[in-house]
Amino acid sequence: MMSDFLPAPFAWIDIPGKGYSIAKYPITNAQFLKFVEADGYKQKKWWTDDGWTWLEEHKWIEPRFWHVARFKRREDPVVGVSWYDTVAFCLWLSECTGEKIMLPTEDQWQYAAQGDDGRTYSWGNDWDCKRCNNSVKPCAITGMTPVRQYEGEGDSPFGVVNMTGNVWEWCLTDYDTKANDHMRPANNRVLRGGSWMSRNLNEFHSDFRQYGHPSVWNLDGGFRISRS
Repeated sequence: MMSDFLPAPFAWIDIPGKGYSIAKYPITNAQFLKFVEADGYKQKKWWTDDGWTWLEEHKWIEPRFWHVARFKRREDPVVGVSWYDTVAFCLWLSECTGEKIMLPTEDQWQYAAQGDDGRTYSWGNDWDCKRCNNSVKPCAITGMTPVRQYEGEGDSPFGVVNMTGNVWEWCLTDYDTKANDHMRPANNRVLRGGSWMSRNLNEFHSDFRQYGHPSVWNLDGGFRISRS
């Protein structure tokens, strides 16, 4: 069971008729700690070739802001993780559980966020800055919030939480080619959802595409996982 490897809060949301499930919440600091404690940054088998090259070159041993107090609360989303880190986490968890776990593809992420009705935000078409963690005026957020804080306020039509705001979320997809192969090198990978630092309303649209080099570690970038 997933609870044997990841502390609460964790739940799978099954997406009807699509053949996959997605994590109800982004991965938290407490959950990512399990990967760090399992020597995740020392085991080459869990890393892509490019990821391992970056890890060795830059001497990665943990997420970038791992010891910064304001980013360490247990139920806040883990940040400072590159796309390479997140894929390694998925491959480690797949081995632990025997399940096929990976980052959601861009299409999986978007469908889980807006369903069949093409809604603009995860909760609907009308913007309300009080439904998610963001920095769009008049809201003024100074940091991340626990993954359960906006539950019931900004959920997607399937009950997925934090798909608008809090942290940008890495997707499996190559931004340029739209390929979904974690072993295939890419110049940029897709990020979705906006973050607590975002001031541009467009960045919170469920179909907004952001990108980053897979080695990038940002203080507002995290991830959630999917299962197929």
